[in-house]
Amino acid sequence: MRHGDIDLVVRPAERQDARFLAELWAYSFPGEASAEARLGTLLEGGGPHGGLDTCWIAEGEGRPVGGFRTLPLRMTLRGRMNPVQGLAAVAVAPDARRRGVGREMCRRALRLGVENQQRMSALFPFRTSFYADLGYALVGELERHQFSPEALPLFPEYRAARSLSMQEAQELLPAFYDGLLPRLHGPVERTRQAWKHLLSAVEGVCGVPDGDGGLRGYATVDVAHASVPERSMLRVRELLAEDAEAYRSLLGWISAQRSQWGRVQYDASRGERFHKLLSHPRLQGQAPARGLWFPSSVLLRGPMLRILDLPGLLSDERIAERGVLAVRDDEIAENAGIWGWGRGGVQRSQEGTPGEGLPIGLVTELFVEGRLPGQAGARTEWDPALGIDDFRLYDVF
Repeated sequence: MRHGDIDLVVRPAERQDARFLAELWAYSFPGEASAEARLGTLLEGGGPHGGLDTCWIAEGEGRPVGGFRTLPLRMTLRGRMNPVQGLAAVAVAPDARRRGVGREMCRRALRLGVENQQRMSALFPFRTSFYADLGYALVGELERHQFSPEALPLFPEYRAARSLSMQEAQELLPAFYDGLLPRLHGPVERTRQAWKHLLSAVEGVCGVPDGDGGLRGYATVDVAHASVPERSMLRVRELLAEDAEAYRSLLGWISAQRSQWGRVQYDASRGERFHKLLSHPRLQGQAPARGLWFPSSVLLRGPMLRILDLPGLLSDERIAERGVLAVRDDEIAENAGIWGWGRGGVQRSQEGTPGEGLPIGLVTELFVEGRLPGQAGARTEWDPALGIDDFRLYDVF
């Protein structure tokens, strides 16, 4: 298809494209991995979600001008599992930029998601406005706290927590995570390959045994060493617990590390109200931000999500059963229109009119928050872990 001044063709990547992609991504995303390391991962299929089989090439003027990845994922949304397209590594060759290549690749990715019957598309944006124009909405938030371990209570439950070897972590964490998924909102299913990738990036794992050979919670951590012990930092990469007692066990374990680490970094869900637990919730190393007001955390905005199959989603969740929903979608015509509930389920009473209805990005945001008009809320059997139903997608794909 022609876009701007380039005749663009998007096709599946082939083995001979691997070096172009590896060098393109090493240039576009510096500091993550070298071109040679990326090349090996692509050819060997050693990434967390696959290899070259997930990659696409954009060709223009007889040469490759860009590439991206589409990852077949399954994400739990308010207790229900949904097929989701992970869109990743969207990059344009330096000499083809500002010519509409990136936007056209994303449009092709959206159509691929529709053709593959995926309910939604998820990504981590390089620029929010770019993807918002394509119908994506920001849906995730974390609060990054940095604090002295002494500021966190040494909950007596910490005695139940113990350090796990990497072999124990590989055996125990996947089963616990899979069992907790139906009680969470946002995480994706992880393959054995994904777990191997995630655990290779951490330096320690703490678990709370359940007494039957499994877990009630875990935390993965890595460290930032410093020549001065007070400046060394324990970074909590991921913490999941099935109940408040296991949650306090893990936090108590973190507090108990005070003899070794001068600082702790923890990314908390907004619903945790983590600052309430800290005796001094001031962000370390930060001066007052306004008069005598001090900063307590840094707000992290993360993944963006977009509905690809609106009628399928409305049917799954029985949304619009008690009303109608007018939707505008400039990229996927099948989503646009006025939707309601009829004898056969979800029905479109009329096709969309340009400029009318809620934009698909807003519809996505309201759905994730449980505030879509006519949305009945979570299924009755859904019981958010710790009572926290924030959208929590920790995976970086």
